[in-house]
Formats: sequence, C-alpha cells, structure tokens
Amino acid sequence: MNEAAVEIRGLDFAYESGRPALRAVDLTIRRGECLGLLGPNGAGKSTLLLHLNGVLRGRGQVRVLGMETKRVHLKEIRRRVGLLFQDPRQQLFLPTIEEDVAFGPLNAGWSGEEAHRRVARVLERFGLEPIAATSPLRLSTGEQKRAALATVLVLEPELLAFDEPSAGLDPAGRRDFIEIVRALSQTKVIATHDMELAYELCGRIVVMDHGRIVADGPRDAILGDAGLLSAHRLERPLSMVLREMTLRDA
Repeated sequence: MNEAAVEIRGLDFAYESGRPALRAVDLTIRRGECLGLLGPNGAGKSTLLLHLNGVLRGRGQVRVLGMETKRVHLKEIRRRVGLLFQDPRQQLFLPTIEEDVAFGPLNAGWSGEEAHRRVARVLERFGLEPIAATSPLRLSTGEQKRAALATVLVLEPELLAFDEPSAGLDPAGRRDFIEIVRALSQTKVIATHDMELAYELCGRIVVMDHGRIVADGPRDAILGDAGLLSAHRLERPLSMVLREMTLRDA
C-alpha cells in the first residue's frame, strides 16, 4: 500500500452558528491517488478540503504529508498543499497574470532569478505566455482557471485540493481543464458535483452527506450504485450508463 498523504481520524467541525459541518470523519488518502469527493450541497466537501492546509481546524486528528495541522507546521503544509478555489478570482488579485503567478515564489523567499525561471516555465506549460501581462479581470473563466492553477503549481506542491474545478466552464474549457488535471502527477482530491469529471479523473470515490462519509470505494463500484447515489441526491454519470448500454448490446 502506498504511503498515506492524508490521514484524518475522528474529525468534527462546526461553524460559529453551531451548525455541524463535519461529523466523525475518518479518511486516508494515499500518495499519488486521485480521489473524488462527492455529495450534495452542504455535505461538508469544501469544509473538509479547507482542513487539508489548516485554513480550518476542527476537533480530531488531521495529518497531511506526515505533519499534523498544528500551528507550528502550517507554513510548511501550505507550501506543500495547493488549494484551488471554485472561484478563481479568489486567487487572482494583482494587476497581471505574471505578477499573480510570481507572488507565491517571491513571498516564499526565492531569489528573483529562481522565481522568474519558475514563473516562465509554468506560464509556458499552461499556454499563458501570450496573456501574461493581461489583467485577470479581462480573462475568460477558462483562462482564469488555468491562471489560478498556475499560481498553485508554480510552488510545486505535493498535494492538490480542487473545489468544484469545472464550475463555470464551457464544454471546450472544461475538456481542456480535465486534460490538464489528468496530466498532473501529484496526489489529488477533487470536490465536485460534476459526475462526469469524477468518472474521468478519479480512481476512488468518497460520498459525503450531512458532514459524514457515507460511502468510500473504487470508482465503478460507487458510481455504478444507482440506489446509493439517488439516496444522496446524486446521479450516475451519463458516459458510464452509455458505456454499459453499449457493452450490453454488443
């Protein structure tokens, strides 16, 4: 079995209103794994992601890349864990894309030369060089998503956490983004309502509802269980249904 990237035991969390958001969550994520985190609105998916780099800290144990999410480790954890928000504008706040991508390396204490080298490399990797001097406000949603991902990947994190990465994308932008994510070698946790995206990218699926993990298993076993998905206000991916129909009719 691969070494654990994330180990969560007995995690409970409630917001200031008193509403429980996570209840007795136990979860292990192995290094190199791509895990899909599914569930209806209010299931606790985003709240769980925010525990992976210590933005939120509840009761219980959370170990990320071998470190507990205690204050003494947070700087190192946040360097090694990249979090991509649903709205890319939360990560793009400087006058140009190039400045946004450079912000992390420069604030991490890297030399100007090293920061410039890494920024140039990641801009080229995501096809952002032609718009590097452009304001994020002038970009399409797909370009903003790629730019936000570049601001994360320039720091070369070991673990990536995505919150609804396909939200707001048109079909072409969604396909491009899926292919970018597919090519990434890091451990990935993807919280999403996009069942097709989960089917395409994730080998393992965790279903959450009312702050609890209600199912955890291989992609086909979980996404093939229509009763389980319906009980938690989810639907089977259409491509999976069509594939089964094709095999049945062959």
